[in-house]
Order: sequence, then C-alpha cells, then structure tokens
Amino acid sequence: MENFVTDAINIKTYPLSEHDNIVLMFSRQGLIKGVAKGVKRPKSKLGARMQVLVANKLMLHKGRNLDTICQAQALNTFNKLRYDFDKLSYGMYLGELVSIFCKENSNSEEIYDIFYMTLEKISESSSKTEILLYVLKFQLKFMQILGYGIELKKCSICGCTIEENPIFLVDEGCVLCKKCEYKSLNKTKIPTKIRDFLSTIMDAKIEDKTIYDELVNEKICKTCFDLLKKYIDKQSPTSIKTLKILEENLV
Repeated sequence: MENFVTDAINIKTYPLSEHDNIVLMFSRQGLIKGVAKGVKRPKSKLGARMQVLVANKLMLHKGRNLDTICQAQALNTFNKLRYDFDKLSYGMYLGELVSIFCKENSNSEEIYDIFYMTLEKISESSSKTEILLYVLKFQLKFMQILGYGIELKKCSICGCTIEENPIFLVDEGCVLCKKCEYKSLNKTKIPTKIRDFLSTIMDAKIEDKTIYDELVNEKICKTCFDLLKKYIDKQSPTSIKTLKILEENLV
C-alpha cells in the first residue's frame, strides 16, 4: 500500500485502543478515516493536531479498511473556536452536517473550501450575530452544492414571481404565493425583508460582505438559522445530534 498526502479538517475522534484514536476527517476528496497511533501519549508528535476542527496537511498510509496517519502539519487550528462556547458549538454543528451529507470518496473540493472558510470566519468573529451570519451563509451554500438549494422567489406550484411575504414550505425548501398556500401544510410566512436577506447571502461567497452584514441583528439571524436548520433536518438521513446542544445552550 502507498502513502498519500492531502489537506483535511478533523471532524470527530473515536477511541481505538489505550493509546490510539480513529479520526474522521473531511478532505478535498471527501470523508476519510485515519488511525492516529500513539496520539494519547504525552509526547505524541500528532498531539493537538488531531483535535476536532483542526485543518492539517497529512501524510497517510493507505490501508485496506483504515488509513494510518503518518505525519500532520497544522494548516489552521482555528484557535479562537476553542475559547468560545458559541463558536465551538456552531463549528461542531457544521462538522456534523459535513459528516452526514458527504459520502466517502466524493468530489468535495467546493464543500471543503466553504467549510474551511466558514470555520476561519467564525473563529475570527467578534459577536454572536457575526457567528450566525457565517453559519447561515454556510447552510445556504452547502445545501445548494448538494442539490438541496432553497427557492425563495418563485411559487413552486404556479411558478409566479412572489413580490411580498412568501410562504415557505419547511419540508421542501421552496415558497408558495398566497393563491397556492392552501395546497400545503407545514408552512411558515417569511417577511419580505428576511427573504431578501437570505437571497442576497445565498448568492454571495462566504467571505464576501453584503449590504446586510452591518444591518442584521442577532434576532433576525437566529430566526433564519432556526428556519434553515428545520429544512436541513428534514433532508438529513439521520438525526443531527449537535442540534440538541444548540437548542439547550444557545438560546
């Protein structure tokens, strides 16, 4: 078996033995699992580089079932994530989304880039509003890349352009006009300003500043996050465990 090199972000670790862990990572080639031998030893060369939400350049030895992590050079520790409960919790939520929706060996370069960029932006954020803003951008971009992008401007039944106060279908991620809203359940009204805000940040890059970045507040961002997390949860093949932490601790 040959060695290979890749950039990857640690998502989760599992104990394998007294001194070894299995690390679930997300790379430009998709999800990979590697054994970090001796990582629990005090003088381990891997050490802190195998912490969750650290980006590394790795050398791995290809194995039949699990790869072995030979070397790790930290590219970004997103260090400020570890000293802020909000930042860490939302970062873990994004990591769980990646682990659930992204299959092993998939072509994931675009998702890797937005995941890395979002963690960097969250790490450097100076307020809860700013954290939520980057989480929203990730949610929208991530689902769009996966083919689950939401539609906010045209009625999914009659196709008309909706000018004001669309009705959002939580299960389907689309909107209805007032004439068609009676045809569906599990719906919620979205104020026009929130629709326009979501549409704008969905079209922007993660790192781009929009006209809303200085205008939105924490309440608006939290409302949008709750809306999107419900839609994403509906599309998920399994329950999203970090949502419980967010709901209990990040009111």
